[in-house]
Amino acid sequence: MRIAAHLIVGSREEPFLAALLESLNGAVDAAIVNDNSIGPSQHEPALRASWFGRNDRLFVDRSPFVDFSTARNHCLKLHERVAAGSWVAFVDSDEVHGETVRRIARNLDAVPQAYDFVDAYTWHFFQSFDLYTSIERRMAFFRFKPGARWEGSVHEQLRGFRGARLALPYVYAHYGHVLPVRRHAEKQRLYASLGQRVEVVPEEELGELDPESYFGAVWPAALRFRGAHPPAARTVVASLRQEYAEEFARSAELARAAQPPLIRARNMLIKLNYEQRWRSRALNPLARRLVF
Repeated sequence: MRIAAHLIVGSREEPFLAALLESLNGAVDAAIVNDNSIGPSQHEPALRASWFGRNDRLFVDRSPFVDFSTARNHCLKLHERVAAGSWVAFVDSDEVHGETVRRIARNLDAVPQAYDFVDAYTWHFFQSFDLYTSIERRMAFFRFKPGARWEGSVHEQLRGFRGARLALPYVYAHYGHVLPVRRHAEKQRLYASLGQRVEVVPEEELGELDPESYFGAVWPAALRFRGAHPPAARTVVASLRQEYAEEFARSAELARAAQPPLIRARNMLIKLNYEQRWRSRALNPLARRLVF
């Protein structure tokens, strides 16, 4: 094995899990999962039905959730124990890769030893599959090194590396903020319980959240998405479009209402800046070699 994906799942529903695993088929050789669900795991059917589950390339650690670093460190230990390869694909269960990831994975052997990290970019979709807030640089792969560790309860950081980072002209999808507002508020409550200073909605108010006020600062900055979703995500995207049609329609209305002409003009410039930022990575010959 050359590459293993590291993934954390917990007690909440993960509607994009099967799509993520499908998008990694042909790109990575194994899936290493920390499943910290309380009681029987609702994720086991999707994990076992994946290519990794069907071909004995799925390695699952079941352990209670402490914090995000602890969960990811369980993956590192399991990776070493099963000799899962020299590279790690850093993924979350609400992300879905595009087909280009297979070509990148095949070319990782061409990355000089001076580089320990290969970064890509993600669309951060927001309250709809037709809106996003940004395109951000994100670690996609890192070299496996014994002794490396994750640190930090939330927004964990990987320690034990000195190598450089290589950014690629490649963008994939993050759907973490697509589902209704309550899911976001519950995530903030988890982060607060781990010590992060964030605004917390009392539990008794979770069922009464209004996306207009809760996301009031975000609607003016929401950008219109006119591209194509990754092929592996299209089935779940179609299903959720139907399930949350009313919520998504309201999101579109709130974004329009919060964006008079001057704000729309500003947002167009922001979109161009995001596009230029990730596409310009193709100017690097090594990055082009991995992607094209």
